[in-house]
Amino acid sequence: MRNSIIFITIIIFIIPFPALAGPTSTNYELKDYTFGGGGTTKSDSTNYSIFGVAGEVEFGKPGSTTYKAGTGLIYTMQANVPGAPTLSNPATNYDRLKFIIQNGGNPTDTLFAIAISDDNFITTNYIQNDNTVGTVLGAEDWQTYANWGGATGEFVRTLAGNTTYKIKVKSKRGNFTESQYGPESAAITTSNPSLTFGISSATLTFNNLNSGNSYTDSTKTTVLTTSTNAYNGYTIYGRNTGLLTFGSETIPAFASPNSAPTVWSGTGFGYTTDDNNLAGGTADRFTTGGPKHAGFTTSAPGDPLADHTAVIEDPTVTNEQFTITYRVSGDSSTKAGAYTNTVIYVVVPVY
Repeated sequence: MRNSIIFITIIIFIIPFPALAGPTSTNYELKDYTFGGGGTTKSDSTNYSIFGVAGEVEFGKPGSTTYKAGTGLIYTMQANVPGAPTLSNPATNYDRLKFIIQNGGNPTDTLFAIAISDDNFITTNYIQNDNTVGTVLGAEDWQTYANWGGATGEFVRTLAGNTTYKIKVKSKRGNFTESQYGPESAAITTSNPSLTFGISSATLTFNNLNSGNSYTDSTKTTVLTTSTNAYNGYTIYGRNTGLLTFGSETIPAFASPNSAPTVWSGTGFGYTTDDNNLAGGTADRFTTGGPKHAGFTTSAPGDPLADHTAVIEDPTVTNEQFTITYRVSGDSSTKAGAYTNTVIYVVVPVY
């Protein structure tokens, strides 16, 4: 054989394989993983046969118009869907409604968000953590069942008067656990602002003052009656247009002021009130150690004679009554005659 040179070409192909990156530790790596409980497509026994996957699947909520069945490990991670909340207007409020949410059997650390709407959720707003209404649901607006008032509930504020609202609630217990919204509450309507005020009599006639009654009459009264849904209550002020007058003769106002009434002594025209929680000074200044009296001012709007300064939230104020009792005293030198005066009462609601 002749000498021959043989050339051999070697071609090396390098075929890249995708790197698998799964959850790892120092020694191990999960190359493939998923949610699921395992299973089989068909299992048989003498009496039963299972077709399909046995165990948890990853997703799916088979449902109908009314009900949904949650399946899969993702579903079991979610917080329970809250039940229908309640919405009410126990004090006929014009700018707030009372709500009570349901915790749906969730643990105490579960957080809840409340959606609110006045158009059947065509537009959705949210109850904020300060119980006002806002357009954005922030992280701070998710609160626990206890923080939303628990079984007692709380009031959502800044609502429009004479407007119908609904609410619905969802829950979560951390990342990836947020539930869908539960069923809606019944529709409840806010009221319009309201106030009625009345006095028991438009005129009063005192007894004739003489030596037989020590020139004194302290038996005449006016009952003041108020109904309102003003959230911050109301105050009734009183003043007169001047002194009790007969021609050029007058009977002076009792000397003690409203802020510091005193036990009656001497002559004059004055009043006392049975409101033992009156603002404008010591709360029980007319009733403790009394009755104590003060003289009417002539300055508008007058002095506070009765009030309700507590928040009117539940229930409303209906026909609340306070009694103003007058006293007039003269002496043997007071000229006889028909003395007259006008007392003006003004009620001021605080909405």
